[in-house]
Amino acid sequence: MKKKILLYGFAALTMAGCKSQPTHPEIGTYRNPANTQELISGSQKVLNDISNPQIFNPATCAKFVNQVTDYLYYLPADHFIPKTPQEVEALKTHGSEVMDTIFQIRVVLHDKLREFDSRNELSKDCIQKIREGFQYARFSEEYLLEWLFRNKVYDFKATPIMANSRPNTWTNPRYAGFELKSGDVMLVRGKSHVSAMIARIGDEEGNFSHLAIVGEDKAGKKYVVEALIQYGTIVTPLEKWRQQEDARVALYRQPDEALAKKAARKIYDKAQGALDQKKGIRYDFAMDDDDYSTLFCSEVIRYAYDMASDKKFIIPKYRSTVTKFKNSEYPKSLGVTKTSLFAPYDIEVDPRFDLIAEHRFYPLLRQVRMQDAVLQSVYSWMIEKDYSFHWAPQHSVKAYLAKFVRQFGMVADTLPKYMPIDSIKTNVQFEAVAKTLEKNIYEKEAEFYKQKGYLPSFQDMMVINEQYRRQDCEKHLAARNKVSESYDDRNVADLSKFHYFFYNKANTCK
Repeated sequence: MKKKILLYGFAALTMAGCKSQPTHPEIGTYRNPANTQELISGSQKVLNDISNPQIFNPATCAKFVNQVTDYLYYLPADHFIPKTPQEVEALKTHGSEVMDTIFQIRVVLHDKLREFDSRNELSKDCIQKIREGFQYARFSEEYLLEWLFRNKVYDFKATPIMANSRPNTWTNPRYAGFELKSGDVMLVRGKSHVSAMIARIGDEEGNFSHLAIVGEDKAGKKYVVEALIQYGTIVTPLEKWRQQEDARVALYRQPDEALAKKAARKIYDKAQGALDQKKGIRYDFAMDDDDYSTLFCSEVIRYAYDMASDKKFIIPKYRSTVTKFKNSEYPKSLGVTKTSLFAPYDIEVDPRFDLIAEHRFYPLLRQVRMQDAVLQSVYSWMIEKDYSFHWAPQHSVKAYLAKFVRQFGMVADTLPKYMPIDSIKTNVQFEAVAKTLEKNIYEKEAEFYKQKGYLPSFQDMMVINEQYRRQDCEKHLAARNKVSESYDDRNVADLSKFHYFFYNKANTCK
Protein backbone atom coordinates (compact mmCIF):
# COMPACT_ATOMS: atom_id res chain seq x y z
CA MET A 1 0.00 0.00 0.00
CA LYS A 2 1.46 3.30 -1.07
CA LYS A 3 0.94 5.72 1.81
CA LYS A 4 1.80 9.34 2.20
CA ILE A 5 3.40 9.88 5.58
CA LEU A 6 2.64 13.32 6.94
CA LEU A 7 5.79 15.35 7.42
CA TYR A 8 6.11 17.53 10.50
CA GLY A 9 8.65 19.93 9.10
CA PHE A 10 8.86 23.54 8.14
CA ALA A 11 9.49 22.25 4.65
CA ALA A 12 5.76 22.51 4.07
CA LEU A 13 6.13 26.24 4.26
CA THR A 14 8.12 26.29 1.03
CA MET A 15 5.90 24.23 -1.21
CA ALA A 16 6.96 26.18 -4.27
CA GLY A 17 10.43 24.70 -3.91
CA CYS A 18 9.13 21.45 -5.36
CA LYS A 19 9.96 22.74 -8.84
CA SER A 20 13.62 23.38 -8.17
CA GLN A 21 14.87 20.36 -6.20
CA PRO A 22 14.85 16.60 -6.84
CA THR A 23 11.88 14.50 -5.70
CA HIS A 24 13.49 11.20 -4.72
CA PRO A 25 14.99 9.72 -1.54
CA GLU A 26 18.40 11.20 -2.25
CA ILE A 27 17.00 14.60 -1.39
CA GLY A 28 17.71 13.60 2.21
CA THR A 29 21.37 14.37 1.52
CA TYR A 30 20.62 18.04 0.85
CA ARG A 31 20.61 20.53 3.71
CA ASN A 32 20.18 24.14 2.76
CA PRO A 33 20.35 26.62 5.63
CA ALA A 34 17.01 27.69 7.00
CA ASN A 35 15.89 30.94 5.47
CA THR A 36 12.86 32.66 6.93
CA GLN A 37 12.39 34.79 3.84
CA GLU A 38 12.23 31.59 1.81
CA LEU A 39 9.52 30.31 4.13
CA ILE A 40 7.50 33.47 3.61
CA SER A 41 8.02 33.82 -0.12
CA GLY A 42 7.66 30.09 -0.78
CA SER A 43 4.36 29.70 1.01
CA GLN A 44 3.09 32.93 -0.57
CA LYS A 45 4.00 31.62 -4.01
CA VAL A 46 1.96 28.46 -3.44
CA LEU A 47 -0.97 30.60 -2.33
CA ASN A 48 -0.64 32.70 -5.47
CA ASP A 49 -0.34 29.61 -7.69
CA ILE A 50 -3.46 27.99 -6.21
CA SER A 51 -5.34 31.23 -6.76
CA ASN A 52 -4.24 31.38 -10.41
CA PRO A 53 -6.62 29.35 -12.67
CA GLN A 54 -3.90 29.10 -15.32
CA ILE A 55 -1.78 27.13 -12.85
CA PHE A 56 -4.32 25.45 -10.56
CA ASN A 57 -7.49 24.18 -12.21
CA PRO A 58 -9.52 20.94 -12.40
CA ALA A 59 -7.08 19.45 -14.92
CA THR A 60 -3.94 20.23 -12.89
CA CYS A 61 -5.38 19.86 -9.38
CA ALA A 62 -4.26 16.33 -8.55
CA LYS A 63 -0.84 16.69 -10.17
CA PHE A 64 -0.14 20.06 -8.55
CA VAL A 65 -0.93 18.93 -5.00
CA ASN A 66 0.77 15.57 -5.47
CA GLN A 67 3.95 17.28 -6.69
CA VAL A 68 3.99 19.28 -3.48
CA THR A 69 3.32 16.34 -1.16
CA ASP A 70 5.87 14.12 -2.88
CA TYR A 71 8.48 16.83 -2.48
CA LEU A 72 7.67 17.20 1.20
CA TYR A 73 7.71 13.45 1.75
CA TYR A 74 11.37 13.16 0.78
CA LEU A 75 12.72 16.21 2.59
CA PRO A 76 14.77 15.58 5.74
CA ALA A 77 12.91 16.49 8.91
CA ASP A 78 15.27 19.32 9.87
CA HIS A 79 15.34 20.97 6.44
CA PHE A 80 13.98 24.30 7.67
CA ILE A 81 14.54 24.05 11.41
CA PRO A 82 16.31 27.25 12.48
CA LYS A 83 19.89 26.50 13.48
CA THR A 84 21.64 29.81 14.18
CA PRO A 85 20.57 32.57 16.59
CA GLN A 86 19.89 34.79 13.56
CA GLU A 87 17.61 32.18 12.00
CA VAL A 88 15.76 31.71 15.28
CA GLU A 89 15.14 35.46 15.68
CA ALA A 90 13.98 35.76 12.08
CA LEU A 91 11.44 32.99 12.50
CA LYS A 92 10.24 34.49 15.77
CA THR A 93 9.62 37.75 13.94
CA HIS A 94 7.87 36.30 10.87
CA GLY A 95 6.39 33.05 12.19
CA SER A 96 2.90 34.47 12.63
CA GLU A 97 2.97 35.76 9.05
CA VAL A 98 3.86 32.28 7.79
CA MET A 99 1.02 30.79 9.87
CA ASP A 100 -1.39 33.22 8.21
CA THR A 101 -0.26 32.20 4.75
CA ILE A 102 -0.47 28.45 5.33
CA PHE A 103 -3.94 28.72 6.84
CA GLN A 104 -5.01 30.84 3.88
CA ILE A 105 -3.72 28.10 1.55
CA ARG A 106 -6.22 25.76 3.18
CA VAL A 107 -8.99 28.34 2.85
CA VAL A 108 -8.30 28.81 -0.85
CA LEU A 109 -8.05 25.05 -1.45
CA HIS A 110 -11.49 24.70 0.10
CA ASP A 111 -12.80 27.52 -2.11
CA LYS A 112 -11.41 25.75 -5.18
CA LEU A 113 -13.08 22.54 -4.10
CA ARG A 114 -16.44 24.33 -4.14
CA GLU A 115 -15.67 26.13 -7.41
CA PHE A 116 -14.73 22.93 -9.26
CA ASP A 117 -17.71 21.08 -7.83
CA SER A 118 -20.14 23.81 -8.90
CA ARG A 119 -19.02 23.24 -12.51
CA ASN A 120 -19.12 19.43 -12.17
CA GLU A 121 -15.35 19.37 -12.77
CA LEU A 122 -14.24 17.90 -9.45
CA SER A 123 -12.53 14.54 -9.98
CA LYS A 124 -12.04 11.81 -7.40
CA ASP A 125 -8.25 12.24 -7.66
CA CYS A 126 -8.52 15.97 -7.04
CA ILE A 127 -10.66 15.38 -3.93
CA GLN A 128 -8.15 12.90 -2.54
CA LYS A 129 -5.17 15.17 -3.21
CA ILE A 130 -6.93 18.14 -1.61
CA ARG A 131 -7.50 15.95 1.45
CA GLU A 132 -3.75 15.33 1.54
CA GLY A 133 -3.06 19.02 1.05
CA PHE A 134 -5.20 19.85 4.09
CA GLN A 135 -3.28 17.32 6.17
CA TYR A 136 0.19 18.51 5.17
CA ALA A 137 -0.69 22.17 5.67
CA ARG A 138 -2.35 21.55 9.03
CA PHE A 139 0.52 19.54 10.47
CA SER A 140 3.00 22.16 9.27
CA GLU A 141 0.97 24.88 10.96
CA GLU A 142 0.92 22.94 14.20
CA TYR A 143 4.62 22.14 14.15
CA LEU A 144 5.35 25.83 13.59
CA LEU A 145 2.79 26.85 16.22
CA GLU A 146 4.44 24.60 18.79
CA TRP A 147 7.84 26.05 17.90
CA LEU A 148 6.47 29.58 18.42
CA PHE A 149 5.05 28.59 21.81
CA ARG A 150 8.29 26.94 22.91
CA ASN A 151 10.26 30.03 21.87
CA LYS A 152 7.93 32.37 23.80
CA VAL A 153 6.56 34.14 20.75
CA TYR A 154 3.13 33.16 22.02
CA ASP A 155 2.03 32.65 25.61
CA PHE A 156 -0.55 29.96 26.15
CA LYS A 157 -3.83 31.05 27.71
CA ALA A 158 -6.76 28.65 27.79
CA THR A 159 -9.83 30.00 26.00
CA PRO A 160 -13.24 28.52 25.24
CA ILE A 161 -13.43 26.58 21.98
CA MET A 162 -13.86 28.97 19.05
CA ALA A 163 -13.17 32.08 21.12
CA ASN A 164 -11.95 33.67 17.87
CA SER A 165 -8.64 34.89 19.26
CA ARG A 166 -5.09 33.98 18.26
CA PRO A 167 -3.02 31.94 18.74
CA ASN A 168 -5.72 29.46 19.80
CA THR A 169 -8.03 30.12 16.84
CA TRP A 170 -7.21 30.99 13.24
CA THR A 171 -10.13 32.43 11.27
CA ASN A 172 -11.09 32.61 7.61
CA PRO A 173 -10.74 36.37 6.88
CA ARG A 174 -14.25 36.42 5.38
CA TYR A 175 -15.64 35.46 8.79
CA ALA A 176 -13.67 37.80 11.04
CA GLY A 177 -15.54 38.31 14.30
CA PHE A 178 -17.72 35.23 13.78
CA GLU A 179 -19.96 33.73 16.46
CA LEU A 180 -21.25 30.17 16.61
CA LYS A 181 -24.61 29.68 14.91
CA SER A 182 -27.29 27.03 15.03
CA GLY A 183 -26.54 24.22 12.58
CA ASP A 184 -22.77 24.82 12.67
CA VAL A 185 -20.76 21.61 12.38
CA MET A 186 -17.63 21.10 14.48
CA LEU A 187 -14.96 18.65 13.41
CA VAL A 188 -13.05 17.49 16.49
CA ARG A 189 -9.81 15.70 17.34
CA GLY A 190 -9.91 14.59 20.93
CA LYS A 191 -7.34 12.63 22.89
CA SER A 192 -8.89 9.16 22.77
CA HIS A 193 -7.18 6.32 20.92
CA VAL A 194 -10.48 4.50 20.54
CA SER A 195 -12.42 7.26 18.80
CA ALA A 196 -9.50 7.99 16.48
CA MET A 197 -9.16 4.29 15.71
CA ILE A 198 -12.78 4.02 14.59
CA ALA A 199 -12.76 7.33 12.73
CA ARG A 200 -9.61 6.46 10.73
CA ILE A 201 -10.97 3.14 9.57
CA GLY A 202 -11.62 4.60 6.11
CA ASP A 203 -9.17 4.47 3.20
CA GLU A 204 -9.07 8.27 3.06
CA GLU A 205 -7.23 9.45 6.17
CA GLY A 206 -7.73 12.64 8.14
CA ASN A 207 -6.70 14.55 11.24
CA PHE A 208 -10.03 14.33 13.09
CA SER A 209 -12.01 11.71 14.97
CA HIS A 210 -15.40 13.21 15.82
CA LEU A 211 -18.25 15.44 14.64
CA ALA A 212 -20.71 17.53 16.65
CA ILE A 213 -23.46 20.01 15.71
CA VAL A 214 -24.87 23.14 17.31
CA GLY A 215 -28.51 22.37 18.09
CA GLU A 216 -31.26 24.74 19.15
CA ASP A 217 -34.40 24.41 21.27
CA LYS A 218 -37.71 26.16 20.57
CA ALA A 219 -36.66 29.07 22.81
CA GLY A 220 -33.56 29.68 20.68
CA LYS A 221 -31.07 28.40 23.27
CA LYS A 222 -28.03 26.67 21.75
CA TYR A 223 -26.67 23.24 22.63
CA VAL A 224 -24.11 20.84 21.22
CA VAL A 225 -25.54 17.51 20.11
CA GLU A 226 -23.10 14.62 19.60
CA ALA A 227 -22.87 10.83 19.82
CA LEU A 228 -20.21 9.38 22.11
CA ILE A 229 -19.21 5.75 22.45
CA GLN A 230 -19.67 5.80 26.22
CA TYR A 231 -23.10 7.44 26.37
CA GLY A 232 -24.80 7.42 22.99
CA THR A 233 -26.32 10.71 21.81
CA ILE A 234 -26.04 13.53 24.35
CA VAL A 235 -27.05 17.19 24.57
CA THR A 236 -24.78 19.77 26.25
CA PRO A 237 -25.36 23.53 26.68
CA LEU A 238 -23.14 25.27 24.14
CA GLU A 239 -21.15 27.37 26.59
CA LYS A 240 -20.49 24.36 28.82
CA TRP A 241 -19.32 22.34 25.82
CA ARG A 242 -16.94 25.11 24.77
CA GLN A 243 -15.03 24.76 28.06
CA GLN A 244 -13.77 21.27 27.27
CA GLU A 245 -10.26 20.59 26.02
CA ASP A 246 -9.89 19.08 22.54
CA ALA A 247 -6.66 19.13 20.57
CA ARG A 248 -8.24 20.72 17.52
CA VAL A 249 -11.71 21.79 16.42
CA ALA A 250 -12.52 22.97 12.88
CA LEU A 251 -15.76 24.87 12.29
CA TYR A 252 -17.87 24.40 9.14
CA ARG A 253 -21.07 26.24 8.23
CA GLN A 254 -23.92 25.64 5.79
CA PRO A 255 -24.52 29.02 4.07
CA ASP A 256 -28.31 28.47 3.95
CA GLU A 257 -29.20 29.86 7.39
CA ALA A 258 -32.81 28.68 7.24
CA LEU A 259 -31.72 25.11 6.46
CA ALA A 260 -29.04 25.19 9.17
CA LYS A 261 -31.48 26.49 11.78
CA LYS A 262 -34.03 23.84 10.89
CA ALA A 263 -31.36 21.14 11.11
CA ALA A 264 -30.39 22.42 14.55
CA ARG A 265 -34.00 22.13 15.77
CA LYS A 266 -34.51 18.68 14.24
CA ILE A 267 -31.49 17.11 15.91
CA TYR A 268 -32.11 18.81 19.26
CA ASP A 269 -35.71 17.61 19.33
CA LYS A 270 -34.72 14.04 18.46
CA ALA A 271 -31.87 13.81 20.96
CA GLN A 272 -33.50 15.64 23.85
CA GLY A 273 -36.81 13.90 23.24
CA ALA A 274 -35.15 10.50 23.61
CA LEU A 275 -33.37 11.62 26.77
CA ASP A 276 -36.61 13.00 28.26
CA GLN A 277 -38.20 9.59 27.75
CA LYS A 278 -35.30 7.99 29.66
CA LYS A 279 -34.42 5.95 26.57
CA GLY A 280 -31.65 7.87 24.86
CA ILE A 281 -30.23 6.95 21.46
CA ARG A 282 -27.67 4.18 21.44
CA TYR A 283 -24.28 4.54 19.77
CA ASP A 284 -24.13 2.96 16.32
CA PHE A 285 -21.08 0.67 16.38
CA ALA A 286 -21.82 -0.54 12.86
CA MET A 287 -21.40 3.05 11.58
CA ASP A 288 -24.42 2.49 9.33
CA ASP A 289 -25.71 5.97 8.54
CA ASP A 290 -28.69 4.66 6.56
CA ASP A 291 -30.38 3.47 9.77
CA TYR A 292 -31.24 6.24 12.24
CA SER A 293 -32.41 3.94 15.05
CA THR A 294 -28.90 4.28 16.49
CA LEU A 295 -26.42 7.09 15.77
CA PHE A 296 -22.65 7.47 15.59
CA CYS A 297 -21.02 10.90 15.59
CA SER A 298 -21.16 11.63 11.84
CA GLU A 299 -24.64 10.19 11.58
CA VAL A 300 -25.93 12.84 13.98
CA ILE A 301 -25.08 15.53 11.43
CA ARG A 302 -26.44 13.50 8.53
CA TYR A 303 -29.76 12.99 10.33
CA ALA A 304 -30.08 16.70 11.16
CA TYR A 305 -29.70 17.93 7.59
CA ASP A 306 -31.53 14.96 6.05
CA MET A 307 -34.65 15.61 8.14
CA ALA A 308 -34.40 19.39 7.76
CA SER A 309 -34.33 19.16 3.96
CA ASP A 310 -36.95 16.42 3.46
CA LYS A 311 -34.14 14.09 2.34
CA LYS A 312 -32.85 16.53 -0.30
CA PHE A 313 -29.58 17.46 1.45
CA ILE A 314 -27.60 14.32 2.29
CA ILE A 315 -24.21 14.59 3.99
CA PRO A 316 -21.47 13.95 3.06
CA LYS A 317 -21.29 14.65 -0.63
CA TYR A 318 -18.09 12.59 -0.92
CA ARG A 319 -17.85 9.53 1.34
CA SER A 320 -14.89 7.52 2.56
CA THR A 321 -14.40 3.91 1.54
CA VAL A 322 -13.41 0.91 3.68
CA THR A 323 -11.26 -1.44 1.62
CA LYS A 324 -7.67 -1.06 2.86
CA PHE A 325 -7.90 -3.92 5.36
CA LYS A 326 -8.85 -6.28 2.52
CA ASN A 327 -9.89 -9.66 3.96
CA SER A 328 -8.97 -8.80 7.53
CA GLU A 329 -11.54 -9.37 10.26
CA TYR A 330 -10.58 -6.06 11.86
CA PRO A 331 -13.37 -3.78 10.63
CA LYS A 332 -15.96 -6.51 11.20
CA SER A 333 -14.72 -7.03 14.74
CA LEU A 334 -15.71 -3.44 15.42
CA GLY A 335 -19.11 -4.04 13.85
CA VAL A 336 -18.34 -2.23 10.57
CA THR A 337 -19.43 -4.31 7.58
CA LYS A 338 -20.16 -1.71 4.90
CA THR A 339 -17.60 -0.78 2.23
CA SER A 340 -18.25 2.96 2.57
CA LEU A 341 -18.98 5.23 5.49
CA PHE A 342 -19.30 8.83 6.60
CA ALA A 343 -15.92 9.46 8.24
CA PRO A 344 -15.91 12.66 10.34
CA TYR A 345 -13.30 14.37 8.15
CA ASP A 346 -15.43 13.86 5.03
CA ILE A 347 -16.98 17.20 6.00
CA GLU A 348 -13.64 18.81 5.05
CA VAL A 349 -14.24 18.02 1.38
CA ASP A 350 -17.97 18.70 1.31
CA PRO A 351 -18.07 21.82 -0.90
CA ARG A 352 -21.50 22.80 0.44
CA PHE A 353 -20.01 23.88 3.79
CA ASP A 354 -17.77 26.88 4.40
CA LEU A 355 -14.56 26.63 6.45
CA ILE A 356 -14.98 29.26 9.16
CA ALA A 357 -12.13 28.75 11.63
CA GLU A 358 -9.89 26.26 13.39
CA HIS A 359 -9.21 26.11 17.12
CA ARG A 360 -6.27 24.34 18.78
CA PHE A 361 -5.51 23.50 22.40
CA TYR A 362 -1.74 23.74 22.52
CA PRO A 363 -1.06 21.37 25.49
CA LEU A 364 -2.62 18.46 23.57
CA LEU A 365 -0.98 18.93 20.17
CA ARG A 366 2.10 16.93 21.10
CA GLN A 367 0.00 14.05 22.38
CA VAL A 368 -2.21 13.77 19.30
CA ARG A 369 0.83 14.06 17.03
CA MET A 370 2.15 10.92 18.72
CA GLN A 371 -1.22 9.21 18.55
CA ASP A 372 -1.48 9.91 14.83
CA ALA A 373 1.94 8.32 14.28
CA VAL A 374 0.94 5.34 16.42
CA LEU A 375 -2.30 4.86 14.50
CA GLN A 376 -0.44 5.11 11.20
CA SER A 377 2.08 2.49 12.31
CA VAL A 378 -0.48 0.03 13.67
CA TYR A 379 -2.67 0.26 10.58
CA SER A 380 0.32 -0.12 8.25
CA TRP A 381 1.41 -3.26 10.12
CA MET A 382 -2.08 -4.68 9.76
CA ILE A 383 -2.21 -3.92 6.04
CA GLU A 384 1.38 -4.49 4.95
CA LYS A 385 2.63 -7.07 7.47
CA ASP A 386 -0.61 -9.01 8.03
CA TYR A 387 -0.82 -8.19 11.74
CA SER A 388 -4.08 -8.94 13.51
CA PHE A 389 -5.47 -9.25 17.02
CA HIS A 390 -5.62 -12.80 18.39
CA TRP A 391 -8.18 -13.52 21.08
CA ALA A 392 -7.45 -16.82 22.85
CA PRO A 393 -10.57 -18.96 22.32
CA GLN A 394 -9.67 -21.44 25.06
CA HIS A 395 -10.19 -18.78 27.72
CA SER A 396 -13.62 -17.74 28.88
CA VAL A 397 -14.54 -14.38 27.44
CA LYS A 398 -15.26 -12.82 30.82
CA ALA A 399 -12.02 -14.00 32.41
CA TYR A 400 -9.82 -12.98 29.49
CA LEU A 401 -11.55 -9.63 29.10
CA ALA A 402 -11.20 -8.97 32.81
CA LYS A 403 -7.47 -9.62 32.50
CA PHE A 404 -7.13 -6.97 29.80
CA VAL A 405 -9.33 -4.49 31.64
CA ARG A 406 -7.20 -4.81 34.76
CA GLN A 407 -3.92 -4.72 32.88
CA PHE A 408 -4.63 -1.70 30.72
CA GLY A 409 -6.80 0.37 33.04
CA MET A 410 -10.04 0.29 31.09
CA VAL A 411 -12.87 1.31 33.41
CA ALA A 412 -15.93 -0.90 32.94
CA ASP A 413 -18.49 1.89 33.31
CA THR A 414 -17.00 3.86 30.39
CA LEU A 415 -18.26 1.22 27.96
CA PRO A 416 -21.99 0.75 27.32
CA LYS A 417 -23.53 -2.60 28.23
CA TYR A 418 -24.87 -3.03 24.70
CA MET A 419 -21.43 -2.63 23.10
CA PRO A 420 -20.71 -5.84 21.12
CA ILE A 421 -18.24 -8.09 22.89
CA ASP A 422 -16.04 -8.28 19.77
CA SER A 423 -15.91 -4.48 19.69
CA ILE A 424 -14.90 -4.39 23.34
CA LYS A 425 -12.15 -6.95 22.79
CA THR A 426 -10.76 -5.15 19.73
CA ASN A 427 -10.95 -1.72 21.38
CA VAL A 428 -9.19 -2.91 24.53
CA GLN A 429 -6.42 -4.65 22.59
CA PHE A 430 -5.93 -1.75 20.20
CA GLU A 431 -5.66 0.71 23.07
CA ALA A 432 -3.14 -1.57 24.77
CA VAL A 433 -0.89 -1.46 21.68
CA ALA A 434 -1.39 2.26 21.18
CA LYS A 435 -0.57 3.17 24.78
CA THR A 436 2.56 1.01 24.72
CA LEU A 437 3.86 2.67 21.56
CA GLU A 438 2.96 6.15 22.78
CA LYS A 439 4.79 5.57 26.06
CA ASN A 440 7.86 4.49 24.12
CA ILE A 441 7.79 7.64 21.95
CA TYR A 442 7.56 9.83 25.05
CA GLU A 443 10.60 8.06 26.48
CA LYS A 444 12.58 8.47 23.25
CA GLU A 445 11.56 12.08 22.62
CA ALA A 446 13.85 13.72 25.19
CA GLU A 447 16.86 11.79 23.93
CA PHE A 448 15.97 12.65 20.33
CA TYR A 449 15.69 16.37 21.15
CA LYS A 450 18.98 16.35 23.04
CA GLN A 451 20.79 14.84 20.06
CA LYS A 452 19.18 16.80 17.24
CA GLY A 453 17.82 20.00 18.78
CA TYR A 454 14.26 19.56 17.49
CA LEU A 455 11.29 17.32 18.23
CA PRO A 456 10.70 14.10 16.27
CA SER A 457 8.84 14.55 13.01
CA PHE A 458 6.04 12.24 11.95
CA GLN A 459 8.53 10.16 9.96
CA ASP A 460 10.91 10.05 12.94
CA MET A 461 8.13 8.71 15.16
CA MET A 462 7.24 6.08 12.57
CA VAL A 463 10.85 4.90 12.66
CA ILE A 464 10.76 4.78 16.47
CA ASN A 465 7.57 2.69 16.32
CA GLU A 466 9.07 0.28 13.80
CA GLN A 467 12.19 -0.23 15.91
CA TYR A 468 10.01 -0.96 18.95
CA ARG A 469 7.86 -3.41 16.97
CA ARG A 470 10.89 -5.46 16.00
CA GLN A 471 12.28 -5.48 19.55
CA ASP A 472 8.94 -6.49 21.05
CA CYS A 473 8.46 -9.18 18.40
CA GLU A 474 11.89 -10.70 19.07
CA LYS A 475 11.14 -10.88 22.81
CA HIS A 476 7.89 -12.66 22.10
CA LEU A 477 9.39 -15.20 19.69
CA ALA A 478 12.26 -15.93 22.08
CA ALA A 479 9.76 -16.77 24.82
CA ARG A 480 7.50 -18.75 22.53
CA ASN A 481 10.36 -20.95 21.37
CA LYS A 482 10.96 -22.00 24.98
CA VAL A 483 7.48 -23.38 25.60
CA SER A 484 5.58 -26.31 24.16
CA GLU A 485 3.47 -26.27 21.06
CA SER A 486 0.41 -25.99 23.30
CA TYR A 487 1.39 -22.37 24.01
CA ASP A 488 -1.91 -20.66 24.64
CA ASP A 489 -1.28 -17.84 27.05
CA ARG A 490 1.26 -15.22 27.93
CA ASN A 491 4.12 -17.16 29.46
CA VAL A 492 5.91 -15.66 32.44
CA ALA A 493 9.08 -15.55 30.33
CA ASP A 494 7.37 -13.55 27.58
CA LEU A 495 8.54 -9.98 28.17
CA SER A 496 6.88 -8.59 25.06
CA LYS A 497 4.38 -5.78 25.60
CA PHE A 498 1.88 -6.68 22.90
CA HIS A 499 3.09 -9.40 20.53
CA TYR A 500 1.41 -12.12 22.56
CA PHE A 501 -1.96 -10.88 21.22
CA PHE A 502 -1.07 -8.67 18.20
CA TYR A 503 1.11 -10.38 15.59
CA ASN A 504 1.13 -11.83 12.08
CA LYS A 505 0.20 -15.42 11.35
CA ALA A 506 3.69 -16.21 10.07
CA ASN A 507 5.13 -15.25 13.47
CA THR A 508 7.98 -13.30 11.89
CA CYS A 509 9.50 -9.97 12.86
CA LYS A 510 10.30 -8.79 9.35
